[in-house]
Amino acid sequence: MSGWNFGLAMPEWILSVSVLVVLFLDARTPHDRKRSVTRAAALGVILATAWALVQGFSLLGKHYAFQGHYGADSFSAVFKCLFGITSLIVMAMSGTWLERVDRGHGEFRILALLATLGMFFVASVEDFATLFVSLELITVSFYCLTAFKRNDERAVEAGVKYVILGALASAFLLMGIAFVYGSTGSLWLRDLSLSEASLAPDSPQAILLTFGMLLTLVGLGFKVAAVPFQVWTPDVYQGAASPVTAFLSMGSKAAGFVLLLKVIRAGLGPSADAGLAIAASWVGLIALLAAATVLYGNLGAIWQGDIKRLLGYSSIGHAGYMLMGIMTFNERGFAAVLYYLMAYLFTVLAVFAVVVIVNGVTRSHRIDDYSGLGRKSPFLALVMTVGLLSLAGVPPLAGFFGKFLLFMAVIAKGTVLAYVIAFIGAGAAVISLYYYLCVVKRLYIYEPAGGAFAEPFRVTHSMTLVLWVCLIGMFLLGIFVRPFLALAEHAAGALVAAG
Repeated sequence: MSGWNFGLAMPEWILSVSVLVVLFLDARTPHDRKRSVTRAAALGVILATAWALVQGFSLLGKHYAFQGHYGADSFSAVFKCLFGITSLIVMAMSGTWLERVDRGHGEFRILALLATLGMFFVASVEDFATLFVSLELITVSFYCLTAFKRNDERAVEAGVKYVILGALASAFLLMGIAFVYGSTGSLWLRDLSLSEASLAPDSPQAILLTFGMLLTLVGLGFKVAAVPFQVWTPDVYQGAASPVTAFLSMGSKAAGFVLLLKVIRAGLGPSADAGLAIAASWVGLIALLAAATVLYGNLGAIWQGDIKRLLGYSSIGHAGYMLMGIMTFNERGFAAVLYYLMAYLFTVLAVFAVVVIVNGVTRSHRIDDYSGLGRKSPFLALVMTVGLLSLAGVPPLAGFFGKFLLFMAVIAKGTVLAYVIAFIGAGAAVISLYYYLCVVKRLYIYEPAGGAFAEPFRVTHSMTLVLWVCLIGMFLLGIFVRPFLALAEHAAGALVAAG
């Protein structure tokens, strides 16, 4: 850990250089010829993701850079690949939307690259200071992206709400980090479990550490949209541009869960079976958050008439499912969370890709506007249907096995609390099937709303590629489960072994 080892952070160096190149090209390229900017941004993400993938296969164990503040292993590599794929798909989706925007094309790409850079750093953080800075790089980029449509009142309102609530969450997180440092004398994640073991249970330092961990959980709970820190989600999802909402729903949520997994792992002790794992109060707290989140998200989605608000509440529900996996405090549950995020990537981005295309014709996001889509565009209706069914957890799609693995990891705990949480999660899954099928029914049974599809759909080559990639991804992860599960288990094993 004593060396700088700059080459280990090559994916981040590539993204950093890409930001500078895109900034230079954007300043020297006329407004009507921004394709070079788009290509440069996409190339940077592709190279960084490819490097992270090769690095993940070539590294044995965990390696450190920057005097130990940066770590690279298979866990970080898997998440960097997820972030890179998400960024590429969102960039492809945003091309269609940016054609309707008269300015700021280059700025959009730069902000997307900065958010991706923050996500890459998040996957490799080893201390609380780097954790906070990396997370703020993501969050500030999303503040700007959310309010990017500055002439749209809803976008500006969503941006203001996101900034205010996000700043509050950042304050809680920073205060939590301060209390953790005050009680342990260290900002290293790896020192957290050692401090827990050395402190007397009722000592002032132990109380400060517990309070700091609670405040840190509040800050990270905001990032993953867990109840009761979810209030921003429906409004921001509705007001932001659809590609930005897609980026938030996958990229921001996955980044939050990376940090949550790292902090939870740090609190489990060197052997991963002490600390938080045997603290009944912490197990009960995470279980309560998971149950409240999964119920709130799925019950709230029933009454929505806007597709993006429905997906916002649905996103809250999916955060609850992943909290169920974290509640297990073991490698099996962590692997289930990783697999669920892989499945969620292709599923939610497929749905948002259809939302972007339909919005290009209807100029609204009402669920009523999707009536009759199956007759107007059978392929778009098929992708939307498969995506919604995967979100609901219908076999043999990716979402089914994601939920199945989470439920099995919870049930394997063998406690009464685990059985109760699994039952609540299963009930919420049934509720979600209802409102997803209500949308599917509109696609095929209802007549098109008056003038809803007056214009023909314009599906670019890049959007067609996105739709096919997401569609194939949903079936691949649902049918060929073993290879992807082995990858998730290997990454989770690296996370647990790192302690």
